Amino acid sequence: MKKSEGFTMVETLSAFTLLMIITLFTLPLLTEIRTAKKDLQVERNAVTLLHNEFFEHRMKHGPIPYTSKHLLTYEMTIIIQPKGEWIAGCVLWKNQRNENKEFCLHDKRE
Repeated sequence: MKKSEGFTMVETLSAFTLLMIITLFTLPLLTEIRTAKKDLQVERNAVTLLHNEFFEHRMKHGPIPYTSKHLLTYEMTIIIQPKGEWIAGCVLWKNQRNENKEFCLHDKRE
């Protein structure tokens, strides 16, 4: 073997350091992506629930204002109330980051 004078060790330490830096920056991003994916799935479920209940309530000419609570992945509250010449149906829930979220649909009064 030739005399390497520590070059192999420096090379190995540099590669290991680079690998650790990449890993330390990638892991938090992956965790954030997973959390965002779960939040989007909960939001899709909330919007679907609101859509179904809002238009079913409108077709049956149910009482306004109207409130209902549903427990899917998280507790979701649906509120249907008049807003001027419109009727607003909103769903409220908390996401994984414990932030209050809201999504609303509107329909013209008859």
